[in-house]
Amino acid sequence: MRELVTIRFIGLRMSRDWLTMLLLLVIPIVLVTVFSIVLGDAPGSDTLLRNETVVLLVLAFQLFGGAVTMNYVHGDLFSEYKYRLRSLPMNTTLYAFTIMLAGILYSIVLGAILIGYTTFIWDVNWGNFAWSMLVITLMSALSSILCLVFTFSVRNFKIAERISEIYGVGLILLAGMFFPMPDNSLIHGFNEYVNPITLAYSSIDNMRSGLTTEAIVDSGLLFGIIVLVSIALFLIGRRRMP
Repeated sequence: MRELVTIRFIGLRMSRDWLTMLLLLVIPIVLVTVFSIVLGDAPGSDTLLRNETVVLLVLAFQLFGGAVTMNYVHGDLFSEYKYRLRSLPMNTTLYAFTIMLAGILYSIVLGAILIGYTTFIWDVNWGNFAWSMLVITLMSALSSILCLVFTFSVRNFKIAERISEIYGVGLILLAGMFFPMPDNSLIHGFNEYVNPITLAYSSIDNMRSGLTTEAIVDSGLLFGIIVLVSIALFLIGRRRMP
């Protein structure tokens, strides 16, 4: 199990990646600050518009956290470092799993920082903190696992990166964050039962509104998607792992 010990060093490598820190922490903080100033105390449908928009923004950025995992897995196992790694007495599959765990933890930490910032600086209502962190954890796990599916499914890594970006932006568009989507039953159904952003937001919103059962159902659907994607990762990764 020596591979699991490397999680600490992988985490240190990730924390020193300033570009990732800029994209997943600094830019979200800037956007959250701008929207919080602009929206002020404007009322929304059932809460302040600031609460709705900021929570959605933080959740949306979790979709791109998996890019960290896919970059490190590709860099260590499929690029110039792969021969160096294969020469070590190490299970590459378990090592890839360790990278995934480190990436998930990294995204969770960044999510916790954003929740703390929005709560204490802009008084954003996240409801139950523990529940919000659970939802952030689910979003982080889904992003990392799905990005690894893209990495193992497509031999050209640049294409895999573009697919992960299209996935994130596409879900944001379907959630209606940039502009309202058409009144279409297919889109409504997708957002209600499949779209991770809307499921995650509904779970947090239902919990802070006291609708515990509905919140659990939303998180359960999100967890179900993670299980399905994990099965796909197992089947695809087993063939591609060096």
